[in-house]
Formats: sequence, C-alpha cells, structure tokens
Amino acid sequence: MPKLLINGTLGNLPYYGGNTMATLQFVLGLQRLGFDVLFFEQLKSEGCSDTHDARCSFIDSVQRAYFARVMTAFSLAGQSSLLYAGGAEHWGVSLQELLCFAREAEALIGIGGLTSLTEILGSVKKRIYIDQDPVYTQLWSAVYNVDLNLASADTLFTFGLNIGAPGCPIPTCGRQWHKLLPVVDLEFWRSGEVISDAEKLTTVASWSGYDPLEYQGEWYDQKAVEFKRFISLPSCIDRPVEVALCISSHDYADLRLLKEHGWGVVDPQIHVGDPWAYRAYLAHSRAELGIAKNAYVKARSGWFSDRSAAYLASGKPVLVQDTGLAAHLPLGTGLIPFRTLEELVDAVHDLDARYADHCDGARKLAKEYLSAEKVLSVMLADAHVA
Repeated sequence: MPKLLINGTLGNLPYYGGNTMATLQFVLGLQRLGFDVLFFEQLKSEGCSDTHDARCSFIDSVQRAYFARVMTAFSLAGQSSLLYAGGAEHWGVSLQELLCFAREAEALIGIGGLTSLTEILGSVKKRIYIDQDPVYTQLWSAVYNVDLNLASADTLFTFGLNIGAPGCPIPTCGRQWHKLLPVVDLEFWRSGEVISDAEKLTTVASWSGYDPLEYQGEWYDQKAVEFKRFISLPSCIDRPVEVALCISSHDYADLRLLKEHGWGVVDPQIHVGDPWAYRAYLAHSRAELGIAKNAYVKARSGWFSDRSAAYLASGKPVLVQDTGLAAHLPLGTGLIPFRTLEELVDAVHDLDARYADHCDGARKLAKEYLSAEKVLSVMLADAHVA
C-alpha cells in the first residue's frame, strides 16, 4: 500500500471544529483512495496551555488532549503524531517512527505549509504545498519577503482558483499554482442529524487575524471590512442571522455594532468546538451566509471556503459572496452568489422561494465537485503521485 505523509494544524487550534475537519478530510479521503496515511503536527514548547489558558506541560495541555480525542475518535491513533518541542515528547507515533515512514512515503502533503523538520523534507520523494490563505501567501512572499518555504515544494496548490489568471492582480511569486477546491468527507456529513425546518442563516468566522497588506496602491484587508458592508442585513429580511464569531477584546466596539444591528453572536468554542458540534451547528442552520475576507473579494481570487463546502455537504445551501467563482463552480441553485447588500437580500428571498431545490442542489454540488476522493485524485495526478 503506497504511503503518504501529511502535515497540518489540528492540536495547535483546539476547539476549532471547522479547522479540524478541513484538515482531517484530507486524511480520510486519501485513506479511501487506498493510501497508508500518517498525519503529524508540531507543537512548540511555548504552545501548551491548560483549560484556564495558563502555560503547562505537554502531558497536561489541552492541545494534547484535543489531538488525542479527535484522532482516537476517527480511528487514527496509530496513524498520527503530535510532536512536542521537536519530538522530545509526543503523542502517537514517535519522531523516529515518523522518519522511517517518511523515507518510504510517496509524498509529503503540507496543508497550509510545509514542515520545518528538515529531516522529513529531505526524506520524502515529493513535497506538496497546499496554500489555504491565497492572496496573503503570495503577497507575504513576493512583497513582504516572508520565507514561507515555497522553495522546498515540488508542487504548489492553492484555494485561490484565479491566482495566475487574467483579472486577478495577485503576483504568482514566479511559480505555478495548481487549483484546488476544498475537500469534504461525504460520509461524515451524511451521518449527521438532518434538520429540515431550521430558521437561522449562520456562519462561523474570525473577525480579524492577519494585518492588512498593501500591493500596487491597494490594501487587502480582513473579514471585518466585508461584514460591515452587510451589517444592516437583519433589518432587511424576515429571518434570524447568527455568527459563531471569534473576536478579540480589541474589537468589542464592533461586536456591539453587530448586536445593535440585529446579529446573533455565539461563542464558537461552545457551539462549534469539535467536529461533532460543528456538524450539529450546520445541521441546525437553514443556510450559510458566506461572507469572505476583503482580500479574497478585492483580488477576485476565486477563493472558496472549506466551511461553505461543509454546509453544502450537509445539504445546506450557501449564500456565497462572489470572489470570482463562476468559472469554477455552478452558481444559482444550492450555491447562490451575491456582491452587494441588495443582491444578498434578493438571494435570501430566492432561497426561501426554492428552498427544497436549493437543499437538493447543495448536496449534489458537494458530491460532484467537492468529494474528497474526486478532488484528491486530481490533486495527486497534478502532482504526479501514483
């Protein structure tokens, strides 16, 4: 059985169910394709905290506990490793076992970037880089001279489906970027509870994260900028709107603004804190209100969210802010695009008028375009991995 090594982020972000599934679905999909897969993650010595967010030892950390719980639940305990302080301690597979696996692996797949462990980079036959933050990745590298280890990659993939295409101004860093859609494990989403009479439009979001970036006189900013463009939506429709929102104390004025305009705001660690809570939250939603980061929209990047993919796989329609998707996914039924507040209001009315069709279209779209087996087969072919 051919071996594949995967590096990504899971334990470093405990209680982020959406991020967990975005990573895990690569592992599950590649297993279904017949690969012997080993997932590993590095945890820095300063990265351990307890349930009170205080520094602690690796063995007492929530990062270790979360990683172990998720991997055990998905029957991946023997195919995963959380390395602490460069491998001084670990949960699951040891560093030495990991290196042995790497020497036999057909490729290393770095989700969000490649590992810094040079022994592993030098052991595998091929190195595949998956860019989850298009626009930012390219600008950090080409304009801000951040070393993202792109040079170590044999093949680069990006969720920015228009990177390198006419109409997208973002530099390519002199490299070829292969297109990659998010992957979904249809079995995981199919096994969830089905709620057919849900009322709320929902989403899961971080208000801000990266600093704004400047390129050729334009600023590429965060999701908060786009949320404010649609902040009056609740007063324009007869339907509740809710966001499971990660927001810092520095942005509490914006949080008050959201609530004053009728937005429901809930704690993501409580409502979507693991894969099963995340699945239940989507199941209890009528549809997703998919607002994108300003950078993705302004750049016409063609970015499509792994979160929106999960809603579709749940049979939930997505109202998607258009980032230039028309050339890559069928829009209109199940996936309803909008650019302005007026278009968004019209999209909500269309959602309600044809709700059953939209739900059916959502699941069909996920099955045809986003299933892990289909997307990953194309990815491996593009990377010339057998």
